[in-house]
Amino acid sequence: MGEIADRLGIRDFSRTDFITLLDFVLETAPVRTLFLSHAKPAPPPHECVELYPKYVFDIPLSGAKHLIYGNGQDLRERHLQSGEALFTPPEMWKLPLWDSPHELFCLVYTAGFLRCTYVDHSRPDGSGQRPACVHFHHTDAAPPPLLNDLLHLLGKVNDETAGADLARALFRLTRDFLAADSPADIGKAERKFLEIKQYLSENFDLPLTREETARHFQLNPGYLSRLFREYAGETFSGVLRNLRMEHAAFLLKKTDLLVDEITLQCGYQSTPFFTSAFHRHFGLPPARFRLKNREERRN
Repeated sequence: MGEIADRLGIRDFSRTDFITLLDFVLETAPVRTLFLSHAKPAPPPHECVELYPKYVFDIPLSGAKHLIYGNGQDLRERHLQSGEALFTPPEMWKLPLWDSPHELFCLVYTAGFLRCTYVDHSRPDGSGQRPACVHFHHTDAAPPPLLNDLLHLLGKVNDETAGADLARALFRLTRDFLAADSPADIGKAERKFLEIKQYLSENFDLPLTREETARHFQLNPGYLSRLFREYAGETFSGVLRNLRMEHAAFLLKKTDLLVDEITLQCGYQSTPFFTSAFHRHFGLPPARFRLKNREERRN
């Protein structure tokens, strides 16, 4: 547990705990400077950048979050401090570096849900690798239209101070939305399955296994498999593969990243193995899939 989370009495990272973290961002360490990531210039080659079809805020709570991103003209390298944040709209990229101690609070907005995440990297292990995201809350309701309108507007604001002003207003509305969100009335087993699936959605770029995931959730691997068969109609490995393939297709359609780079971003260690898995899933190898998509867009 990092310094700020410990000071705030965060324990189980429930919805209430994430509201407490958001209150800290709003009242104690408000964002005064908001940096905006762009698609250009292109990211450094052979690096595992983050690029997703969603809006993401990276908000350091303590320490310094080391990031590289494009500002539309140049590459920018920053060590974000408390009171600063990086806003990454859909299809824009950022390169997080995991070489400095920090606590990170993230808000992730999609059309279907809001996800809050907390990463404790206050004691780096020296590997430079991204730690698994194990603390998160996923709303059952979709963000209201006003939040989506503000997010869209923020993507057009290049002034760092004006962007921060608008972000703080967005965070206050987000806090109200989060407080009003009521969990769906579902059973304990289904709730656990959804929690595990969210964990996979956050970490599919890591070399996850059924056994390691079961150990993280303190479950028997056989019971974890039964949860996936019952609530997904699919195996654990099948759900994980679908998440990876969906992201691989997105990257092939929207970026010029090399297949080797996409391999790593989708949790595979071997490009030939990834290429074979992609071919089986989509009926085309990655390079032909990208070419076919571009030809269809031209027509």
